[in-house]
Amino acid sequence: MAPNSPSPFVEIPGCAAQEPGQRLAGPVARFGRFLRALGRPAPKGSLALADALPWLVPKVRPRFVYETFTMRTGRPAPVFRPLAGALAVSLVVDLPNQDLDVGPAELDAWQVDFDRLMQTARSNLLARGGDRAFQSLGHGRYRSSWRDSLDGSRMLLPGLLKRLPLQGDPVVLVPNRNTLLVVGADDLPGLRWALECTSRDMNEDLAAVEGSPLRLRNYHWEAFRAGEDHPLGALLGRIEQLRLKNDYAQQKALLDECHRWRGAAVTVAPYHLETLPAGAVSSFTVWSHAAQEVWLPEADRINLAWAPGAPQGRPWVSWQAAQQRLCHLLEPVGLFPERYRFRALPQADQLERLLA
Repeated sequence: MAPNSPSPFVEIPGCAAQEPGQRLAGPVARFGRFLRALGRPAPKGSLALADALPWLVPKVRPRFVYETFTMRTGRPAPVFRPLAGALAVSLVVDLPNQDLDVGPAELDAWQVDFDRLMQTARSNLLARGGDRAFQSLGHGRYRSSWRDSLDGSRMLLPGLLKRLPLQGDPVVLVPNRNTLLVVGADDLPGLRWALECTSRDMNEDLAAVEGSPLRLRNYHWEAFRAGEDHPLGALLGRIEQLRLKNDYAQQKALLDECHRWRGAAVTVAPYHLETLPAGAVSSFTVWSHAAQEVWLPEADRINLAWAPGAPQGRPWVSWQAAQQRLCHLLEPVGLFPERYRFRALPQADQLERLLA
C-alpha cells in the first residue's frame, strides 16, 4: 500500500481555509484535546535524519485521526498507511520532551522513503522491550504493560505475539493508547473477555483508540470476522457500530463547523444506533426534508423525513435499496468513514420505486 494521499477533508471547498489560530467549538474542541495529545507541535527548525533515526518509532492510531488531522490542526497530516480495519500507522520521532510526527516535509528533507524508515522504526521499538512486558491475565489472555503510548504499536512486531502461548492466530485489540490486548483466534472465552473489555473502554472514553479486533494470519493483519451465527457475532457487531457512531459524530461536528464558516447550505446527517428486541444493534440516519444538499452516512436504514406521510409515520428504506435504486444520485464525498452526497431529492417515480 502506498502512503496516504492528502486528507479528503482538505479537498472540500473552504474546509482547509480556516483563519490562523481559529479554534472549533463544541464537540470538536473536546475532540481536539485528544488530537493534540496524539500530535504535539513539531519542534522549531528541521531535525537532521541522523538525529531522528535513534528516536524513530511506528505509531498505530485510528485512521480517522489522520484523516481529520489537517482540518483540525491546520498542519499537514503525518504520512501514514492503512494497516487493517480502521487502524493506520505512521512514523514518530519520540524525543524525550516531545514527539515529532513525520510528514511529507520530513520525508522530502531526508530523501528517504517511508518503507526504509519503517524498518528502522520497528527495530527501535523492539529494542525498547520484549515479550516480558506482556502481562498474563489468565490462560491465553495477555495485556501490554509498557504504558508508553506505543503499546498498540507492538502489534507491528509479530514475532513477539507469535511467541505467546495462544489458541490459534493472534488476535489483538487496542482499546486505548496504553493497552494492547492479545488472545487466540480459537479461544472463545478469551475473545469474549477482550471484546467486553474493549466495549467498556469505548463506552467510557472519548479517546478510546479502536475497538475492532484484528487477526494476524500469515504475518499479515486483517479484520477479525465472524458470521451472524458466531457466538460473538452480536458483540463484534456492537463494537463496530459503536466505532462508526463515534467516528461519524466527530466527523459531523467538524463538517458542520466547516460548512457554517463557509455559509454552505449542506446538511450533514446524523448516525444513530438503536437496540433491536433480539439484542442486536442497528444503525439509521435521517434524510431531512429541509436539506438542499445532504451528506448521508452509510447506515443500515434511512428515514425519509421529506417523503409523504404514511399511517405508520415517515417511511423507511434500507441502505441497500437506496444504493440500488438511487445510484445515479449517490456521490461519494471521499471521507473516512465515507459519506454520500445527495444534491437533489428523488423524483416522484423514483420515490415510488424506492418505496416499492
